[in-house]
Amino acid sequence: MAGRVSALSLPVGSGASSEFKAFRSRTPLFTVSAGRLLVTLTLPERLGAGEVEFARRLAEQAAAYAVEVERLYRSGRSSARTGKGAAA
Repeated sequence: MAGRVSALSLPVGSGASSEFKAFRSRTPLFTVSAGRLLVTLTLPERLGAGEVEFARRLAEQAAAYAVEVERLYRSGRSSARTGKGAAA
């Protein structure tokens, strides 16, 4: 990827949410909400292989994220960046 890159860090907690919405006559939406910030992923009306691949990778990465969060929760640990949880 060339050029400038924008980045967004979205701290999430128990009040955060994510939502998938399907529609009959348009492409779906996927939304993540935390605090007063709402991020919605949109797609062009004409989908191609690239959009399908992105959706598959998003699902794979979200599943891997969930597995890691569950592992940390079960171990009684949390991220070292938050300073919360039991010491490793």
